[in-house]
Amino acid sequence: MTRNEIKLALKQMDDRGAYTLRLFLDNRTTVLAHQWYLEDAEQAQAADGEAATDSEKATEDDKEGLLRVVARGRQALIAISRIVLIEMVPPPP
Repeated sequence: MTRNEIKLALKQMDDRGAYTLRLFLDNRTTVLAHQWYLEDAEQAQAADGEAATDSEKATEDDKEGLLRVVARGRQALIAISRIVLIEMVPPPP
């Protein structure tokens, strides 16, 4: 998935009141996240100290980035390029 696809998926999950997200990664593992936050691409680039042209930024922003999740009380950072699918887990009845 690309950064824009993930951003749209996370917005839809928030709008629908997702209780948990199930993330399917490219190495066939699954992460069940109770909290999630898409790291800002500009902050990540500022932290790297890299200067790029606007066209390079657009390409890199779409492919790169991190999704910060909390799973079982532990925080993790997942590279956007590793995420294959995001699935909403509804709240318990």
